[in-house]
Amino acid sequence: MDYSGRVNAKKGGGGVADTAETNAHTKRRLQELLTTHVLDIDADPYVFRNHLGILECRLCSTTHVNEASYISHLSGRKHQLNLEKRRRLDQRATGAPGPVSLSINTIPKRTWTKIGKPGFKMTKIRDPSTFRVGILVTVKCPKAIDEPMFRLMSYYELNGFNQKAVDTRNPEKYLYLVVSAEPYENIAMAIPNRPIAKPDMDQMSDDYWWYWDHDTKEFVVQIVYK
Repeated sequence: MDYSGRVNAKKGGGGVADTAETNAHTKRRLQELLTTHVLDIDADPYVFRNHLGILECRLCSTTHVNEASYISHLSGRKHQLNLEKRRRLDQRATGAPGPVSLSINTIPKRTWTKIGKPGFKMTKIRDPSTFRVGILVTVKCPKAIDEPMFRLMSYYELNGFNQKAVDTRNPEKYLYLVVSAEPYENIAMAIPNRPIAKPDMDQMSDDYWWYWDHDTKEFVVQIVYK
C-alpha cells in the first residue's frame, strides 16, 4: 500500500493529533514544569516584569504573558543556547579556565635530550625470482630506549629546515625514509620515488617489513619496488 500521499506518511507512526489532544498535551507539560520550577523573579537575573505586567527575558529578548509561559521558555532550546553563550563570554572576560578538551594542542609534547644521530647503512637488494629491486636499511641504536619508528615522507611533508638541506631541483624525484629513535636525533634517507610493493594499511609483507632486534639494538627496514 502506498503511504506517500498521506500526512505523517511513516508507516506505524500513528494518526495526526487533533487540536484538543495538542492542547491537552501542552497543559500537561506546563503543569509538569510548574511543579518542578518555582519562579523567583528577584533571584533570576534575566527576567523582569515591565510596566504592562508582562514578563520579559533580557537574555533572549522575549515576552511572556504569564509565569507558565516563561517557565516553559526556560527549558527551551533558545534560552539554553543563550545561557551557554553567556557563560563562555563571562569565562573569557574573567580569564577563568573552561572545560579542558583533548586536542593536539593540549597533549604535552614529548621531549628528550638528544645525543646525536645513529649510524645507518643502506644496501640495494634484488629479488632473485622477480628481479625487482629494493632497499635494505639497517640503523644501529645501541642506546635506544624504545623500538624506533619510521615513516615515508615526500619533500612537501618535510619541515622548512630539512627542505633547505635536500635537493630542491626536482622535489618529486625522491622519497625520504625518516627514522626516529629516542634519544637520538631523527635521520632521513633519500630513496627513489617509485611505487612501493606494500599493503594498503600499516602491515608487513614479504617485500615490505621492519624488525627491531632488542639484543643487538638494530632496526631494519626493507622496501621493494613494484
